Amino acid sequence: MSVSYILPLPIKTTGMDIKKPTLGLGEYSPIEVASAMHSFAIDMQSYYKINHGKLIDQLDEATDEETLTELKGQLKEVSQKMEHFTVLSNASCIVSTLLHSSLAVTEFRKA
Repeated sequence: MSVSYILPLPIKTTGMDIKKPTLGLGEYSPIEVASAMHSFAIDMQSYYKINHGKLIDQLDEATDEETLTELKGQLKEVSQKMEHFTVLSNASCIVSTLLHSSLAVTEFRKA
């Protein structure tokens, strides 16, 4: 015996309609938003990697203790931001991949 878990929409239960939720993104589909977020996260990751490299160069050239301390603080902050955008990039990549599946493409296709 086969059991189907896919119900016709809208679902009617005791005189009440259950409407399918929508994501209020204006003219953008969830797929477009996920792809844009992934691209943005990658760009931010690159931006902070470049800044990280510049700070390393400055750290190599610094001689006085005050400058070294300041640069190390900036380096720590940039490293945290790099990690943050790495996680965001990974998460948005997963979302983008899932939304590009055939099931989701059909579900979120613009009307």
